[in-house]
Amino acid sequence: MPETLRIVGPAGTLAAHLYLPHGAGPLPAVILCHGLTSCKQNYADLAQFMQGEGFAAMAYDCRGHGESAGALDGLAWQDVGAVVEYLRTRPEVDAQRIGLVGASMGAHNALCAAAEYPVIRAVVAFCTASEITLQYGLMDPLYWHDISTEGGKVRVALPDYLAYLETHSIYQVGARIPPRPVFFIHARDDEFVPCSVSERLYAQAGNESRLWLLDSGGHRGPRHDPRVMHAVADWLRDRLR
Repeated sequence: MPETLRIVGPAGTLAAHLYLPHGAGPLPAVILCHGLTSCKQNYADLAQFMQGEGFAAMAYDCRGHGESAGALDGLAWQDVGAVVEYLRTRPEVDAQRIGLVGASMGAHNALCAAAEYPVIRAVVAFCTASEITLQYGLMDPLYWHDISTEGGKVRVALPDYLAYLETHSIYQVGARIPPRPVFFIHARDDEFVPCSVSERLYAQAGNESRLWLLDSGGHRGPRHDPRVMHAVADWLRDRLR
């Protein structure tokens, strides 16, 4: 069972689950950043897998999601920084070996956080959502109908978040991360985010970065694929040595 935590974040309390492997530390750590309307529980399979691979894995609810306080706004990436700072206080965690894994909006936030926090050593970015993709999602009634049917929820700070999406550029952020490496993973048949977003971000990345375009899997499938999870663990283990 994971350890249930409440972490003080800049927008209020963040709910989190920490998965610690058995054995001596200090351990490399990975923070799992979920997408729009998702929550930490949806990343339990990946967190448990990373735990089994010898990583301390933290899954948290972004502001406005799940059990966390606040509302989603343009500073949501700062929640990643709060989780990083918490992990750096844990004796089980090696404070110099922390990486991020994000999907969709979570990959967007992870890249923004990596650009601001040099302590983050490496990032895995699944199907990174651009600003225009997130705008489309917020404005699409069919998207919200489908999400509601699936049980997804989010509290959004409007018009703040829309203003952020109109003025921000993930491509400018991506250029500030090198030489730290990023592993971009995207399915060619992604129904929400075109794989050209990851291709463009990879073109700006450092020499140690990697791009993996899968033939299938859609928007959510790649992060649940055992083959992909093994590749992620191996890649992070090499970068967080």
